[in-house]
Amino acid sequence: MAHQALARKYRPSTFDGMVGQDAIVLTLKNALSSGKIHPAYIFSGIRGVGKTTAARLFARGLNCQAGPTAEPCGRCPSCEEIAAGRSMDVLEIDGATNTKAEEARDLMQAARYMPARDRFRVFIIDEVHMLSTAAFNALLKTFEEPPPHAVFLLATTEPHKIPETIHSRAQHFQFRRVPAPKVAAYLGEVCGAEGVEAEAAALDLVARSGEGSVRDSLTLLDRLLTSGGGRLDEAMTAEALGVVGRAALLGLLAAVAAGRPSEIPTFVDDVRDRGRNHERLLNDMVSMVRTALRRRLAGQDGPGDEDETEVSGALAPLSEEDLLRLWDLLTSTQQRLKGAPDPDALLEIQLTKAALLPRILPLDQLLGRVPAASAQEVPRESGARRPDDPPQGAPPEAPKDGEGGLRFKALIPFTRMDEKEAKSFEEDERLGLLRKSIGNRMPLLAPALASATLSVDPEGVLHLVLPPGSTTAAALLASPERVKILEDLAREVGLTGRFAVENGRPEPEEAAPPKKDEGRAVESPAVKNVLKLLGGKVVKVTEGAAAPLPGEDDAEPE
Repeated sequence: MAHQALARKYRPSTFDGMVGQDAIVLTLKNALSSGKIHPAYIFSGIRGVGKTTAARLFARGLNCQAGPTAEPCGRCPSCEEIAAGRSMDVLEIDGATNTKAEEARDLMQAARYMPARDRFRVFIIDEVHMLSTAAFNALLKTFEEPPPHAVFLLATTEPHKIPETIHSRAQHFQFRRVPAPKVAAYLGEVCGAEGVEAEAAALDLVARSGEGSVRDSLTLLDRLLTSGGGRLDEAMTAEALGVVGRAALLGLLAAVAAGRPSEIPTFVDDVRDRGRNHERLLNDMVSMVRTALRRRLAGQDGPGDEDETEVSGALAPLSEEDLLRLWDLLTSTQQRLKGAPDPDALLEIQLTKAALLPRILPLDQLLGRVPAASAQEVPRESGARRPDDPPQGAPPEAPKDGEGGLRFKALIPFTRMDEKEAKSFEEDERLGLLRKSIGNRMPLLAPALASATLSVDPEGVLHLVLPPGSTTAAALLASPERVKILEDLAREVGLTGRFAVENGRPEPEEAAPPKKDEGRAVESPAVKNVLKLLGGKVVKVTEGAAAPLPGEDDAEPE
């Protein structure tokens, strides 16, 4: 007798036999029990999660002699013919080969006729997204006004390719990826039915390799049972699937967490020699880091699930921040691995980098390691030494165990700024960023901007004062369009307010001090009287004889 594949042999014959789609199963069963049958359904999801199986079970529930029922008998002629794929009232159509509009019209013509024997004519269209636009348009009228005896079940892996006009006339069910623990438990039941002894770790590897697809997992199990000789263990499964075993992964994570990069080249060489899958290796590591981080954030440090406890123990030396950095590094390696010329070298370097990264400590823990200063602390600026300082010329103290390689060279003193000083410091920083932004946006005005000054007055007005003689630059910057640009650039660095562009004026030259005789002449009463009577002003004083000016009480010259 020919061997029957496990995926076909253990195809569910009832809704209760479906794995990991509880919400969808409940809805379909309620629809059959209540008689609320919609004319069209869309079943979407990845391969091997039960879309076509659910469609066949729904058709059996519709046409069973005891139905419509959520639990078809499986013994009546209708149930047997649907299960065998030879029912005249349940038509399975491959959308990948029947893509033309003419074939869709033939299908719609067949939908008009009453069932030959059963209650409904059911049309199961697999891979419906492969239909052409013309074929979808041909289906549209029938979907809008369907015959009361016709039900359409559309299965697809790419629902986004189905037109919205079809979506709006059908109920859409999204089949999820089945979690690995549920798939592993189901595989254990299959192995028990087949009389095969299987280790739980081996079934877990198979379930994870199936990536949420029950059919893919059954196909892998079928291959392993052929080569296993009636027994399935973890080592043989990892070797056959080309993946890294859980024990080896935990050892690798422990080496990375403990900062032991010397163990990584040996591990990478083993991955290369055994032909392991790099993508699967990184996926498993990312999943383990996520598990440890979730347990840490939830405060689950005690015993729990055995697998999760092992992962948390391997990554125990890492803090939450370290786990986040490790997760970022592994996910970035996944992206870079796709186009890497040497995947083995990239994997080795990235894992070594992860092991050598300095550890992040919480601030309170970090400060707890700094010796407390004495009450009468001597400022560092004075050059004096503190009592807890190491002797001069002494080598730095080696880090203690568990400190993650952390070293303190010196404790830098600092003083706290008051609110006014902090605000001024922040304002200066923002003004510096604004100056750089203006220069980048307007490179032609960079020479004038280099000597310009930026300031903010108490009313919040931004003043841009250009150097003297920058008349052209001031005219350009003062235009409404450029003032708006300046204000937008200011808002980008956190400064708001009106912008004022000014042209600097040259500083006035200091007048030379008046000469002695010139001062005497200007201040003379006679000169003042003349200026008062005749008007005018003193323009120039010419030096003459050293005779006293009129009106002064000096003696007559000899």
